[in-house]
Amino acid sequence: MMDAAWTLILEKGFSGLTLNDVISRSGGSRTTLYEAFGGKDGLFEAVMMERCMEFSAELHISLETDLPPRDALTDFGTKLAKKIVTEEVSRFTQILYSEGQHFLPLIEKFFEIGPDSTRKHLSDYLSRQQKLGRITIDNPDHAAEIFEAMVIGDWQSRLMKHNPRPPMTNEQIEQRVSCAVDIFLCGLTTSDHRDTVGCGS
Repeated sequence: MMDAAWTLILEKGFSGLTLNDVISRSGGSRTTLYEAFGGKDGLFEAVMMERCMEFSAELHISLETDLPPRDALTDFGTKLAKKIVTEEVSRFTQILYSEGQHFLPLIEKFFEIGPDSTRKHLSDYLSRQQKLGRITIDNPDHAAEIFEAMVIGDWQSRLMKHNPRPPMTNEQIEQRVSCAVDIFLCGLTTSDHRDTVGCGS
C-alpha cells in the first residue's frame, strides 16, 4: 500500500489521490488500510517518513564519521547533488510547493525528518571538526545551511518556475561540488590546517 501510495502521489499529487486509488493499485482493502494507517493522512505520513529516511540515510553516512572535512563534504555534497536532480525528487518538490499550504502538518513532518534532519547532521559534523581544531566557525547551523545552498544552487527556484536546468552529468556534479567545497573550506579552515585541505597558506 505504501509503494502504491508513493507512486500515486507522484502521479496525482496529494489532492488528486484517493484511498480508492491506493486500494485499487495495491490490491488491499479499505479495512486493512484503516487498521494500518488510520486513514489517508496516516498513510501519507507513513509514506513520507519512509521515503525521507531512505533519502537521508545515505547522506548521513559520510557525516557520522570524523573523515577530514574535504573528504566528508565532497562525499556528502556529491550524494546530495545526485539525489536532488532525479525525476522522482523533482516531481515531489513541485508537489510540495504547489500543494503544501493545504497539507501543512504533513509538510512540517517532511522537513523535520528530511531536510532539517540532514542539515542537523551536517551542523553536528562541522561542530566536531571545530572541536578538532580543523575549522573556525561561529554558527554551525548557519554554515550547514550555506554549504547546502552552494551545492543546490538555484535548482529549486528554477523548478518552481517550471524552468529546470538540463540534467547535470556526473562530471558536472563533481565540478560543482568541488568548487563549493573549495570556497566553503578555504573560508573556514584554520591556518594550521589550510595546507591539508588544499587552500595554501
